[in-house]
Amino acid sequence: MTDSESDSTLWPSENERGYRIPYQRFGTTHPIKIIAIGAGISGISLAHDVDVQQGQIELTIYEMGNDVGGTWFWNQYPGCRCDIPSVNYQMSWCPNPDWPEYYSTAKEIHQYYKRLVEKFNLGKYMRLSHEVVKADWAEDINKWRLTVVGPDGKQFEDECNVFINGGGVLNDWKWPDIEGLHDFQGTLCHTARWPADFDYKDKRVAVIGSGSSGIQVLATIQPEVKHLYHWIRSPTWITPGFAQQFAGPGGKNFCYTEEQKKLYNDDPRHALRYRKMIESELNERFKFIVQGTPEQKAALEFANKDMRQRLNGNQRLIDAIVPTSFVVGCRRPTPGNGYLEALLEPNVTVFTKMFQRITPKGFIDDEGNEHEVDAIVCATGFNTSFIPRFPVIGRHGINVQDRWKKYPVDSYLSLAIKDTPNYFMYYGPHKTVIGPTGHGSGAPMIEAMTRCFMQIIKKMQTENIVSIKVKDKAADDFNEHRELYLKRTAWAGQCSSWFKPGPNVLFIELLTNPRWEDWDYEYGYAGNRFGYLGNGFTMREVDGRDTTFYYGLLDGKDEQPDYSDLRPMYAWM
Repeated sequence: MTDSESDSTLWPSENERGYRIPYQRFGTTHPIKIIAIGAGISGISLAHDVDVQQGQIELTIYEMGNDVGGTWFWNQYPGCRCDIPSVNYQMSWCPNPDWPEYYSTAKEIHQYYKRLVEKFNLGKYMRLSHEVVKADWAEDINKWRLTVVGPDGKQFEDECNVFINGGGVLNDWKWPDIEGLHDFQGTLCHTARWPADFDYKDKRVAVIGSGSSGIQVLATIQPEVKHLYHWIRSPTWITPGFAQQFAGPGGKNFCYTEEQKKLYNDDPRHALRYRKMIESELNERFKFIVQGTPEQKAALEFANKDMRQRLNGNQRLIDAIVPTSFVVGCRRPTPGNGYLEALLEPNVTVFTKMFQRITPKGFIDDEGNEHEVDAIVCATGFNTSFIPRFPVIGRHGINVQDRWKKYPVDSYLSLAIKDTPNYFMYYGPHKTVIGPTGHGSGAPMIEAMTRCFMQIIKKMQTENIVSIKVKDKAADDFNEHRELYLKRTAWAGQCSSWFKPGPNVLFIELLTNPRWEDWDYEYGYAGNRFGYLGNGFTMREVDGRDTTFYYGLLDGKDEQPDYSDLRPMYAWM
């Protein structure tokens, strides 16, 4: 029987309730439209996997910037580089054997991901200079309606079956709320929007902010400025980069030799073993997050001793920056090669109390003295609250922004939210207990999330699921476990941290096989979940796959075998 012969005149196909057996084969893939935001690593990973799957998926990625690369496009300040070894901060499906350094600069990382977009023609999915400003769930049609601002500044609407938020957290910057800041008449800049023409050489420069950005930019520009002013507002652990035992002496960066690059090009297996060796070391680091482990004690002893030595016994700075109330890992350790040493240089003035205000010529320090400067650099970070940057209105007209004003307690595995169907997130809130990523690279985490999303999308397509949302009980159970688990980790300490991840290996294993029982589904076919069984025939019979696969595959290939040589030997004539 063919599909065309599956006619209601041959057999009953509709009942009194209105359920009608669809004229399709089991395994039929239905078209689905996905809209994602963000053409950073997450968007690039999603575009690649959609392109590979080629399963009737229409994908559009809206990116508010005018280039791809996400964090590494927006952040281009001097000294900006990744604290993860380069060979582990890349996509597994296209490793780069030619990284110039162990810890690469923002520019090098941006170029790598931009090359991926070009090499795999992923730009066809991306709409640059387009910003989503609102998302509404339309319950009546089980779709998201999005409001988008195009490059011309005009708004238009788009809609999709699935909406994926890959907008990231290290891009939503703003000027700090400092009295007189915009009265300053010299050069004023933020590390998140570093001006390409900013010449700081032989200038008097104030660097506000002692987080990762401030630490990197200060250590880089200090040798070239006339004088540098800096404020340490709170203690933080300053450490070498991750997997420092494979870095240079003292955990410092190094450049790969041409011989090493040639080896990685000529012997991909050796290059893979090298990456896996470093990744294994990164995975081991989670042990120092758990309270009372030997690894945590050793990390604390090393960091405490190392910082004090690098500060050369300067007790004023030691008291200001070396933590005493929380252990290593309560905040993500801040790699800062050269930073502590720079604080001791004669052209650097370090304040341990904040200034009073900014003036047109400089700033008034805590004692009332005015200091004139040529430039002020705000290394004051980003909005890392995880609250969506625009209204995301789910079921019952409730805006996620409003629900998360105090604390997001309704998220699930950092991927989904209660009462918000067909909506998924890269790097959502509550990464505790599961990744990503306090002790390793974000790249494999993003790949794991992408694979999970692709499994969900495939299930929706083949089973004609029109709506999928996480069960309330599943989200509640996860958050109960997460809150209790926090108490046995470094995050139970007295530190303020937006970054509370869990073990990478656990996260990847968990997402490899999604917990389908944690979700509620709504189906097409008049709500019958088995409508996708169709007319009793399967797609295997038309797409060339082996219809006797359950006996095992010949030569490991899932394709219909050729029996032309056997038939004459065994068939009745």
